[in-house]
Amino acid sequence: MTTITIPPAFNGPPGSGNGGYSAGLLAAYLDGPHTIRINAPIPLNRPLAMRREDGVTTLHDGDAVIMTARPEAPSIAPRPAPSFEAAKNASEHPRPFGAGEQSVCFVCGRNRAEGEGLRIFCGQLDDGETAATVWIPHETFGGEDGLVRPEILWSALDCPGGFSLPDVDRALLGEMNAEILERPPVGEPLIIQAWRTGGKGRKHFAGTALYRPDGTLLAHADTVWFAVDTAQFEANA
Repeated sequence: MTTITIPPAFNGPPGSGNGGYSAGLLAAYLDGPHTIRINAPIPLNRPLAMRREDGVTTLHDGDAVIMTARPEAPSIAPRPAPSFEAAKNASEHPRPFGAGEQSVCFVCGRNRAEGEGLRIFCGQLDDGETAATVWIPHETFGGEDGLVRPEILWSALDCPGGFSLPDVDRALLGEMNAEILERPPVGEPLIIQAWRTGGKGRKHFAGTALYRPDGTLLAHADTVWFAVDTAQFEANA
């Protein structure tokens, strides 16, 4: 039986796996694009069993279904990139998404050192529901070919979606569907953009994308977020 184990370093909320990273690891076993749904907090440092039935792939911790993957192409059309200067300016005034200064999330945690976390912090563009930043992938996150590993690109497309929700302080990723067009080399400055596409109640939708400084699209994703209150957020820690 195929198993996937999420190392403790790749957490989202403390004590559970980062959604984008975990989905990216699962995606490596799938043929073609899939929407990956996070059904429950993702256990760390424990083998999770993969099962396939009727075209649907699931990841289990014992009897509990942790993630579900269904064949589906991304549906949110990627937007043109903002200018490098606009993304850089936005990055200098990041929103306090998630746990803010206290966050240890692998992607957006401000208490993660260079090379230990991605340190992706997005600020608002002129449109209040669009966020952006500049990100330089550390060499730690490259493969043997010197290019950013696929699961790291999934990670980089995760949390920015939350930064695009100006009226939501705390939210958890519910679903993600990413398409990687080209893997960039480590050490190259990149633009990340995220934009809210709608929502109702606790459920919010956002597109995210990764570009070269000249605006060339490298990867994009659909994300679905669920707003949570502080008690719920800490319960998933």
